[in-house]
Amino acid sequence: MYPIVPFFAKFCHLQCHILQTFNYSEQLQRLFGYSSFRANQEAIVQAILAGRDVFAVMPTGGGKSLCYQLPASLMDGTCLVVSPLISLMKDQVDAANAFGMKAGLLNSTLSSSEQHEVLARLQEGFYDLLYLSPERLALPGFLERMKRAPLSFVAVDEAHCISEWGHDFRPDYLALSSLRLALPGVPLTAFTATATKRVEEDIVRRLALNKPLMTRASFDRPNLFYQVQLREQVNSQIEALVAAHPDEAGIVYRLSRADVEKTAAWLRDRGVKALPYHAGLDSQTRSRNQEAFNRDEVQVVVATVAFGMGIDKSNVRFVIHGDLPKNMESYYQETGRAGRDGEPALCLLLYGRGDYFRLRKFIDQLAGEEERQAGLAQLGRMMDFAEKPVCRRRAVLHYFEEEYAPDNCGACDICKHGVESVDATTEAQMIMSAIYRTGQRFGTGHIVDIVYGAKTARIIALGHDQLKTYGVGRDRGKRFWRQLVEAMLGEGLLVSEGEPFPLLHITAQGEEVLFGRAQYVTHRMLEANVSGAISAELSYDASLFAILRQLRREMAEREGVPPYVLFSDKSLHQMCSFFPQTPEALLVINGVGQMKLERYGKPFLEAITAYLVDNPEIIPPQMVKGEELPEPARRVRKSGGTETLAETLRLAKAGLNVEAIAAQRELKPSTIAAHLGELLQQGHTLDIDQYVDREVRSAITDLFKAHGLFRLRPIVEAMEGRAGYEEAHIVRGFLVSQGWKIEGNE
Repeated sequence: MYPIVPFFAKFCHLQCHILQTFNYSEQLQRLFGYSSFRANQEAIVQAILAGRDVFAVMPTGGGKSLCYQLPASLMDGTCLVVSPLISLMKDQVDAANAFGMKAGLLNSTLSSSEQHEVLARLQEGFYDLLYLSPERLALPGFLERMKRAPLSFVAVDEAHCISEWGHDFRPDYLALSSLRLALPGVPLTAFTATATKRVEEDIVRRLALNKPLMTRASFDRPNLFYQVQLREQVNSQIEALVAAHPDEAGIVYRLSRADVEKTAAWLRDRGVKALPYHAGLDSQTRSRNQEAFNRDEVQVVVATVAFGMGIDKSNVRFVIHGDLPKNMESYYQETGRAGRDGEPALCLLLYGRGDYFRLRKFIDQLAGEEERQAGLAQLGRMMDFAEKPVCRRRAVLHYFEEEYAPDNCGACDICKHGVESVDATTEAQMIMSAIYRTGQRFGTGHIVDIVYGAKTARIIALGHDQLKTYGVGRDRGKRFWRQLVEAMLGEGLLVSEGEPFPLLHITAQGEEVLFGRAQYVTHRMLEANVSGAISAELSYDASLFAILRQLRREMAEREGVPPYVLFSDKSLHQMCSFFPQTPEALLVINGVGQMKLERYGKPFLEAITAYLVDNPEIIPPQMVKGEELPEPARRVRKSGGTETLAETLRLAKAGLNVEAIAAQRELKPSTIAAHLGELLQQGHTLDIDQYVDREVRSAITDLFKAHGLFRLRPIVEAMEGRAGYEEAHIVRGFLVSQGWKIEGNE
């Protein structure tokens, strides 16, 4: 016979798991505001609730934090989250608490008395989640103390740091190897965004995971657009992309501290709110700059690769690499900081051949020969990624041993803009002739100057203006010749060797082309515009989005948390597409759970309702909790199915006033006025004096100057009955047609 008490305990434990499993879908909606799981999440949650060990490779933005947060909210005891990201812990705790969980942190930023208080609460079972660093686990006696704490399970985040084969190995993570021995009855889970199969096996071995659920999610981030360009005027190229994304957050990575400072200063001089981040800054400045970026106080942070592991900012819309990353894992990790909210984001890589030699210096300093050879191989693959005209997405996924089936991803420069084959034999011969005639003793810049026919002091002094090849390529720009040299280097016709200034040499393959024994066909990517990315998942009302974003920022400042902790950009975009006006409707929005609704929902509902009063032509759809999102809101009423803005325009051109058009169309005058305002914004010419008295228009214009064009209600209220929403709509449309922008005063 089984002893009664242990049997009863096992039975209760089983019933508890059944109940947890039954409730987790409800908890997913209630706490996190999601109606369904992403790929692989549900299986991981079920395994953790069943007490199994788990190892999961999930890309950045794939929702791995939910995989341990959701079970932690349902299970008795505390989940210990081991993370190296001390600078991120507070934001993670704030976000979890915003969901309605009980979360805390234990790290060196706390005073001694604060640490004692946290440990006391842990022993009492107060926390659902407790974040701590790996160094904390290594402190004498700490793991012994954890044996007496009511722990549900341990989640090791950024688990690749434990593997010497990982791209970010950290010796302090080796202390995690003792977790299994110290806490034999506590399930262990490990999560990482980047791991090759070799790294995966190493992590499982070092953590001694016991028959874990092994999950390897796809590394594909379909919302990211990958683009590569040859670096020419790097700061100008960076500025152009930033200018194409006004008011959107972005990260710029540079290789050196000096380049970080130069690029940040360049952007600031051109009106961009940008701050630097690198190891040369004191810790207070780094923390302050990171906090300003997290809280949307600055648009861009320019950083070395020291930045990024400590942020959880979901609304980064672009990541720019001004220099070549050292390997594909670093590139994937850094670009992965874009679009964590699932919304479209752009990843631009600018590179030059010189990057290879700059990075090789770091690799040559590595102690072990095997490590050096591995570093060189990874750098070579990174150069191939930049130079070879193959689908960027396919190349990234292939590195992680994942094959991408579609022929065209539609979200990289190669697939979207195409590549053409070009017979460049004659042009290549011009370049190599200049190299040959100058004794193969010069670098790219000088050779390009010779072929182009530049009149530099050096060319004149050396007599290179007398060479037969001088100026033979004057009909092409320097950019063309520089790009051709880069292509010839990449395809093996030339090599660039020597320190500190690499010189161009012709290879045996190049000689075959130079002397006419072989043809040289290169591949040229068709011109691509870096201003775009991929179109947004939904069309949304940009004016309302600006209002809600400002509201989010103000509320976040009062709460002392980053804005994305309240609602992500994706949530705001959906609010600006569907215009929810009730608590039930707001719960349909992605990322809005019961706790966030109760904590933050009312001001957002009030702002949306006020906006709809100002814009009566918007017809919000019905929003029903538990159902799929409906079609987005419409801006033009349909009463018989054929009414359009064009009909209002036709009647206005015929000379009818607002009341007459409204009567003929059986619509409210406010709706017709909104139509006229929209038509004016679209550039249609209308006689505004026919609709608004000049003195009234002047008074309304002055009020718009003071209040901005965001809201109509302050304008109408200030007019004190002399004008209503009809006149305000029409004057706003007229002002937009004159070049005014719909921006509010902040």
